Amino acid sequence: GVDVNWRNKRDYFQTGFMWVCKSNDIESVKLFLSRKDINVNLTDVCKDTGFYKACHYNSKSVIKLLLKDPRVNLMLSDDRNWSPLMAATFYGRYET
Repeated sequence: GVDVNWRNKRDYFQTGFMWVCKSNDIESVKLFLSRKDINVNLTDVCKDTGFYKACHYNSKSVIKLLLKDPRVNLMLSDDRNWSPLMAATFYGRYET
């Protein structure tokens, strides 16, 4: 089978889930979330999660979806100790 939690070591250990979160690809995010074996809180080398990337890149529809999923830890901070909301604010994503 496919490892939905595979981390690409050539791309800062990002997962496919992180990519679709930051790309605002809502249908692909839904597919990942439908998998029981998905770890939505995996981090890349900067300790960014899929939720963190969605906030950083202002992926509003993904953020709304992830806020409803109890598996998502909304408070995980990155390697600078920034929360997803702090990153969104710093990068001017005020709508987030």
